[in-house]
Amino acid sequence: MSKKTSLERVLAAVRHQPVDRIPLDIGSSYTTGITKNAYLRLTTALGIDVGTPQLVDTVQQLVRMDERVAEAIGVDVRGVVPNIVRKAPVLVDIDGVRKFTDEWGVDWEQPPGALYFHAVGSPLASATSGKDVEAYDWPDTAAPALFEGIVEEARQYHEQGYAVMLECICAGMFEMCCRVRGLENFYIDLMINPDLACALMDKFVELKINFYTAAAEHLGEYVQCIRESDDVAGQESLLISPAMYRDMIKPRHKQLFDAQRKVFPEPFFIWFHSDGALYEILPDFIEIGVEMLNPLQLSAAGMDAVKIKKEYGQDLAFWGAGVNTQHILPTGSPDEVRQDVLKRVAMLRPDSGFVFGTVHNIQDDVPIENLMALLETFSEIR
Repeated sequence: MSKKTSLERVLAAVRHQPVDRIPLDIGSSYTTGITKNAYLRLTTALGIDVGTPQLVDTVQQLVRMDERVAEAIGVDVRGVVPNIVRKAPVLVDIDGVRKFTDEWGVDWEQPPGALYFHAVGSPLASATSGKDVEAYDWPDTAAPALFEGIVEEARQYHEQGYAVMLECICAGMFEMCCRVRGLENFYIDLMINPDLACALMDKFVELKINFYTAAAEHLGEYVQCIRESDDVAGQESLLISPAMYRDMIKPRHKQLFDAQRKVFPEPFFIWFHSDGALYEILPDFIEIGVEMLNPLQLSAAGMDAVKIKKEYGQDLAFWGAGVNTQHILPTGSPDEVRQDVLKRVAMLRPDSGFVFGTVHNIQDDVPIENLMALLETFSEIR
């Protein structure tokens, strides 16, 4: 088979067509990235001096990968991030606690010694009705400033033959409701104040679609997917019942995916991130148009790779799942990492439909020996 460009390789994999080698994604988005300290250890091991890395997400301490690093490890996907607050927030230090407030009014803190930021304040915690949702000062999700500098970036990646992923304006609809309302409040709303819950979800659907429309106008010809996400499952089960997902969340996810299809030109695919024990609602994802599922968390309950590949591998492409990032990558031996990569590739490679990556971001606690074992093993077998 003749060698493909990175874009051709990714498109072929997503379409379940033969590939010259398995596509690789590390560093393109907020759920396929690498944290600053892990990245610096990698660049040192590769002998590439990148100086002080630029962050693309302050909350998770994710870096923009230097082109020399991406080329050295064979990454096929490039990401572009709109100019949202968490990309470069104005930080305030109060008694050693670093703080900022994002455009949604959510307060974030990084305590002394912590690696990451966490949400500590929800602006709509005291809301009681849909009127409060409408009265809130929401950000302009179609503002031209969001796209300044990234259109040229996306164009260059496209012309260089890479697949291009656009980071979304914010986290998923369900997650954002938990942030701006407060997690406990929003879960209660779903049960006893569904009018408020639905008003809030509908607002995020509206704001996201506004972003999609503006993004398609600015850089639609260069982008093949948007990193849309919503974590609706935990390690052991769904976070809400399947019935509640189908009744309240699923129709709104479908609105989002339909809107993406409407405004973005081909080739464009629906890419969706959701962690955890999702097996029970995988058919629902397929029904509403999901084509690429990230990360396929095989360590979660019921997430058997062979079974899922057999049952849904013709409808879904799996993006990630290349190594167990909860236990083996950070705490296993290099040989255990190698064996895990070999096992997972053997499960997911048949009949294409697989883009290799880690399960979520490469975290700061990953030893460089393990990260190099991951990359070297994949390079040998891809």
